[in-house]
Amino acid sequence: MADVDGKLEQEVNAPAKFSFREIITKAICGTGKQNFQYTEYLTIPVGRIPTSILGSSVTRLKLTEPLVTEIAGDGKKNVRVSGTFDINVWYAYNDDQATDVAKETTKFTEVIPITDISENIIGQVDARAVLTKTPQCYKTVITEKNQIQIDVELGIYAEIVGETKVFVQVYSDLE
Repeated sequence: MADVDGKLEQEVNAPAKFSFREIITKAICGTGKQNFQYTEYLTIPVGRIPTSILGSSVTRLKLTEPLVTEIAGDGKKNVRVSGTFDINVWYAYNDDQATDVAKETTKFTEVIPITDISENIIGQVDARAVLTKTPQCYKTVITEKNQIQIDVELGIYAEIVGETKVFVQVYSDLE
């Protein structure tokens, strides 16, 4: 008989007794992911008629603490995410003889549906949210009213974290 980890081979191959135990642990109980699109209009100062767009960007994105919500009492959980971002557009005016940068802070609030949520949640739950797609300007144009229209897209992943019950199999050695 061979020696395996200090036990004889015969003992290692012997069937073990096992049982199940219930453990309460903090875990991710549900997740959701969604992309959002926004259209914003920047007003240009009086007397400046934009003639071309030279560049655009989104900066300083800030997400506030996400909240777990339930809509219409149907039991389906959602995560409400709010935040702000700055839109910056560099444009030319006076027949491309002068340039300026238009800036605006945009606020948003979105509700992300949570899928595959655990049924064994006990106690309070928390929510977390992170970006899956950084905000990007995918279209910037000058409108007929001499405003600048910016289309922005961003993606957010949200999850619900809470205490849940997990069953684990416990093995014990034969005596």
